[in-house]
Amino acid sequence: MKINTLHRFNHKWNLFKTRFIYQRIDKNFIPKGSNELRLFVIARNESLRLPFFLRYYLDNGVDRIFFIDNNSTDNTREIALNYSNVHVFKIDKSFKNFWNWIEFFLNKYGKNRWCLVVDVDELFSYPYIEIAPFKNLIEYMELNKYDAIRSFLLDIYSNKPIINTGYTSNDNPLKYCQYFDAHYYCGEVNLFDKRRWEYFKTLIYYGGMRERVFNRIIGTNWNYHLSKISLFKYSDKVYLTEGMHAINGAQIADITGIVFHTKYMQDFIERVMIESEREVHFGNALEYKIYNQACILEKDINLFYKKSVQFKNSKQLVKLGMMKSSINYNNFLAVQKLAIENHNKEFITIFN
Repeated sequence: MKINTLHRFNHKWNLFKTRFIYQRIDKNFIPKGSNELRLFVIARNESLRLPFFLRYYLDNGVDRIFFIDNNSTDNTREIALNYSNVHVFKIDKSFKNFWNWIEFFLNKYGKNRWCLVVDVDELFSYPYIEIAPFKNLIEYMELNKYDAIRSFLLDIYSNKPIINTGYTSNDNPLKYCQYFDAHYYCGEVNLFDKRRWEYFKTLIYYGGMRERVFNRIIGTNWNYHLSKISLFKYSDKVYLTEGMHAINGAQIADITGIVFHTKYMQDFIERVMIESEREVHFGNALEYKIYNQACILEKDINLFYKKSVQFKNSKQLVKLGMMKSSINYNNFLAVQKLAIENHNKEFITIFN
């Protein structure tokens, strides 16, 4: 049997096995055939971030969330169960197989729909989200026949030692973690598509705060991937690569987004120690082991430095080149806002 045929068989078998390892917790109705924006997320012990995460996405226009809990020991599941449009599933197996779970749930609940795939410490954003909720962005994508938007994973942090961040659950993380590194670099790379059994070219972002801080402390040259594909229209021809860093078969939008990475809260030091020992993340949790070693070497580790930039709004990120807008998108928003808000002052100001 050829290796690609064998892999495809194993891939389908692993997806098939997923249906026997999950347990649905909620009893909420899931409509079929609806034109909904659906979000898919796997979480473990995320009671600190989860309340705002759910509120952020539901308030911005996500219709339904498929929440996979993996071995939580806190009240993560109970928080998610408070919402009628959040569907909670429990999987107690090793997180090493997480990608099979994502694909299984996308196939079951996301086929031919607009989908968001994110972690609980990720808040997807895009140019001028302050005036254009998700439905406006998706309408723009549909009009221009785009299947996905490429995003930059932006690590946000406070100006205090991580342990003193002081984040309060249900608050906006950007109230506590207002700073970021503006430097990055990018390059075109060849990634292997295990479905089609071929290489494809894609753009990947690197650098940022993690490269500056953790490589300095540990003395490594680890490349930290900052590329994300969070929003896409899922189909048999358009699908994510493992890890959500790239997508194949998609027509990529002429604008780019940001994914605010809220990992660096006061629970960071304890979490990286636990994940280093569990070894369920990529490469036996190599990246978590780097974080953990850095936190041991610098017990009051502080991510802030003199070139840290304080976040203001999406317009700022467009000016810095962290997000990309386009004339076509700007014109689309102008027409939308003229119709909806009749020259609302906030809309005029953000473009000035």
